[in-house]
Amino acid sequence: MKILDALRKRRSHADAPGQEASSPDAAESPFPGYDKLDYRELGERLPALSQVELAAVESYERSHKERKKVLDKLRYLRTSEPLSGYDALSPEQIAEALAGADAQTVKAVRDYERKFGDRPQVMEAAARVLETAPASAGEDRAREEQSARVREGYEGRKQTADDLEE
Repeated sequence: MKILDALRKRRSHADAPGQEASSPDAAESPFPGYDKLDYRELGERLPALSQVELAAVESYERSHKERKKVLDKLRYLRTSEPLSGYDALSPEQIAEALAGADAQTVKAVRDYERKFGDRPQVMEAAARVLETAPASAGEDRAREEQSARVREGYEGRKQTADDLEE
């Protein structure tokens, strides 16, 4: 008799409203109550999520509802972190990582922070470090290519002017 009572109690708890975790889909949802949120409510919550959490939301959304507006919002928000594990770093840790970074990395942190965190301490550190940060290899290469194009253009115009004089 006690076994039957225990089973009845167990079944009544599992069938109780609000027990989303007992269903297989709810167990894999990105966060509790996800399936009950409409696009607008999700749009308000998504910017606060880390890139790892956004990836989980995108995967779940694609395999379940495939709402175009949600996927568009995720496409806008999903990007690579400027530093490995960035979303888990504190402002102090980010400032420390920026100390030896090149200008391209500092700009990436600044842009990412503008889009997601907008923490004054990180923004100030990025502005301070950017003034003295060395150019990245890509920036140096782009600068050299631009200079070469300018020289070629100048020499081409000079040659055309010399040809006209003759």
